[in-house]
Amino acid sequence: MTYGRSRGDVIRWPDDSAARQVLETYLAALPADSQDVLSVLDAEGLDFTGADLSGLDLTQAELSEAMLGGVRLVGTNLSGAWLVSADLRRADLSHADLRKALARGCDARGAVFVGADLQRAEFEGADLRGADLRKARFGRALLSDADLRGADLRECSFGLDGESTGLARARFGQCAVAGAAGGVSGPIDVGTDEPHLIDGEDLTHWFAAHGAPDVQVHS
Repeated sequence: MTYGRSRGDVIRWPDDSAARQVLETYLAALPADSQDVLSVLDAEGLDFTGADLSGLDLTQAELSEAMLGGVRLVGTNLSGAWLVSADLRRADLSHADLRKALARGCDARGAVFVGADLQRAEFEGADLRGADLRKARFGRALLSDADLRGADLRECSFGLDGESTGLARARFGQCAVAGAAGGVSGPIDVGTDEPHLIDGEDLTHWFAAHGAPDVQVHS
């Protein structure tokens, strides 16, 4: 897939001048005729409010603690990006490439990840309450201690071919999981108000009872 690598590919620039300057400098250093990573966006803690960065090549970007709330990142390449403790509330990351992204402790409440590639991404301790993760591909992603209460995981793909998504102590209360498939490792907290950790056959039965009989629980 070809991603945007020039100023002309930016749909809408961030409102903040510092964030815009850093983004312009990054794109100016990228060769338009190559997919080589010769420059990395260093935007730790910057404010990208108001931006539409859909389709851009932001491979390995440093966006830890950045403000990305409400930002459109549809189909953006964020593989290997650093999103530790970033604000992703209500951001739209539909069909984004987030493989191997490091997003520990990020706030992604209400964010949209429909069809996103999250294989081997690390979202430990992330707040994903109410997030839309329909048809997301998790592979060997890590979501230990993440809060997914009220999230939509319908038709998502957990680990396939013997792999599993790490969900130890993740909170799944009121999650929609119908049609989800693939391997997971727990235990998972399915309680709504009070903790209720389940694993093994109990967890297998829980997924089946919620419309996901093709989820396999790995020890």
